[in-house]
Order: sequence, then C-alpha cells, then structure tokens
Amino acid sequence: MTANDLPQGMTQNTISLLLGHPDPATLLTPEMRNAMQRVISSPQAYTALQYGPEQGTQSLINFLVEKINREQGLSVQPANLMLVAGATHAIDMLTRLYARPGEVVLVEAPTYVDAIHIFRDHQVELYAIPTDEDGLIPSELEKQLALLHSSGKFPRILYTIPNFHNPTGCTLPEERRSEIIGLAGHYGFLIVEDDVYRDLSFEGAAPASFYALAHGDQVLSIGSFSKTLAPGLRLGWLLGSADAIQRCADCGTTQMGGGANPFAAQIVAEYCRSGYWEAHISHLRSLYKMRRNVALSALSQYMPGDVRWTHPTGGFFIWLSLPETVFAQDVKRMALQEGVLLAAGEGFFVHPSDGQHNLRLAYSCATPGDIETGIRMLAQVIQRARMVEE
Repeated sequence: MTANDLPQGMTQNTISLLLGHPDPATLLTPEMRNAMQRVISSPQAYTALQYGPEQGTQSLINFLVEKINREQGLSVQPANLMLVAGATHAIDMLTRLYARPGEVVLVEAPTYVDAIHIFRDHQVELYAIPTDEDGLIPSELEKQLALLHSSGKFPRILYTIPNFHNPTGCTLPEERRSEIIGLAGHYGFLIVEDDVYRDLSFEGAAPASFYALAHGDQVLSIGSFSKTLAPGLRLGWLLGSADAIQRCADCGTTQMGGGANPFAAQIVAEYCRSGYWEAHISHLRSLYKMRRNVALSALSQYMPGDVRWTHPTGGFFIWLSLPETVFAQDVKRMALQEGVLLAAGEGFFVHPSDGQHNLRLAYSCATPGDIETGIRMLAQVIQRARMVEE
C-alpha cells in the first residue's frame, strides 16, 4: 500500500490518535463478505446498480424503522426516514434547505470541525454556545437567543451532537435536552441532532434522543453506518417528520442523483436482515470500551497534575484541557516529531483561539499498546512544552 492509498488522516510509522476512524479490523468481516456476495449473485444486483428511489432502498428503511422503534420506544413510519450518503450529506443538505446565506446557525463550542466547514461553505453566520462537562448549557443558549432576537436575527438551526460528543466525548443529560426543546418551540428554530455515536454506549443505553423527547417536532436526527459498520459505504439516515423527509427527498440533488448509494444500501440491508449488525455493535462496544479504559488509565498514570480530561461513556474521543502556559499547536508539533498524531483544539471552535489549550484524542483506531505509548509520549511532550513556555 502506498502513502496515497492510506485511509484519510493516516501516516505510515506513526501512532495516530488523530481521527475518529473505526478499527480497520472490524470493517470487512466474514458476515459482510457473505452479504456482499449474496447481493452480487442475486437478480437484485441489477436494480441496485441503477438510480434508486429518492427516499432510499426500502428494505433498509424498513429495517431501520423497526430498530429505532424497538430501541427508542417510538412509532415512526417509513415516511419518517430517508437514507443519506453519510452524516456529511445530511448536514450539507439540511443547511442548504433550512438556512440561507447570512442566516444564523447555532453550534456548540466546541463542535465537529467538519460541520463548521460545511456551514461556512453555505455562508451562514455561526454563533457558538458555551458547553461544560455535561455539554451544551441551556441557560447560555437562552441568553444568546434573546440577544439575537433583540438585534433582529432569528436562528434557523441548532446543530448539536448530544451523545458521546465529537470532540469532547460528553453526553447531554435528558433534562437539558428537554430545556433545549422548549427553547426551540419558543424561538422557532430547527434542532439538527447528529446522533452517529448513539449505538456506541459503554454504560447502558444513551439518554432519550431529541427526536423522541420532541415527538418528532422541530427535530431532524442523523444516524450513520460509518462508526458501526464501515465509513466507506457512505451510508446513513435522516429521521424527521414526514413533511421534512419529503422536502429532503424532493430537493434537487436527491432528485438528480436518486437515493443514497443503492448498491451499498442493498448490501447493508442484506447484512442487517441476517441479524449480523446488532451482534457486531455489541462487539464494537466491548472493543472501544476497552480502548477507552486503556486511554483513561494511561492519562491517569502519565499526565501532569494540571492537565484535565473528559471521561466519555461511549464513542471515540477524549478531550484534554492543558494549563494556560501550554499551547495546543506547540504540543501537536512536538508530538508529531515523536511520531504521535493528534488534533489541536482550535479547529473545533467558531473562534479558534477558544481552543488553543485543548487537544482531542481518538482511541478508536489505535491498538491498546499504541494508545498507552502515545499518551506516555504526549505527557512527556506536554512537560517539555511547559518548559519552553516558561
């Protein structure tokens, strides 16, 4: 494999704690190969290679509706769900349909770096809402909403990652979710719930979704197979009111391109209907929980006493807060010289300077040995960076 063939963000002969990629060993299982072969060998392969229905492959929609209803105690119908080409496609489409250039979109501080990128591509005005160890702070959201309304600005979207947040790993308590739903009703904005990590909970079920708590009103919820099956499938789903889903299915890019990845969707439908996916998710929870534990243990063992970090109960990420005398970019540069890749905090903020003392560690794609070694080396780098600043 040449350097150009490596997955996104990967470099040979390094320890990567950089990106939230699934473990490569989990991607092409024998069960996935079997599902691929059955679809390729069946008459439906010819249909799957054509343009698909705008809402997506019906057999996969039906499977997802049954799973969501069973796990979340809902009664959604197929009309409430469409397939998308991953969460990226959903965020881009919803921004285009629900927020015009110059209109206000609210995000958490910090938030997913590539979501910021997409919002800026659409030339919306971004306002960041402060967070704490439990996630978005409803009182700060209310304060920002009141200020915006008093100046004649009316936010169209709140983008939030409520479960096992990227980059912080935090999970928003149900009480806060209900408060935010109340504010959405009062101020008239759409909640876009990026819920791609929901299935990767290490400590029991995740809290009730925004969609469930709001009974589907003013919420569009995004799910994805990228974290629990394979990102290369470019496949996810969007859950919302029947009217909202129809609006998305009727938009220009969906009409022109047909449903999201019909061939991949047929394979995933075959895989899921055979009962493989939920067993695979159970395996992933154990795998990533073990790596989370290795990371937390190494942080406790090696990190200086004035470095703080989050304790995620699921997902892929731990968020580090450095002392004021140590800067993330210096640590990132010095760690790279030692062969350790990680993400500096600036990119996760609308105002980059807000993240100059933060780092994100991703434990999902590194071996336990590399996680421990990488964190030990990172701790040494932080100590050296402190001496340079002093």
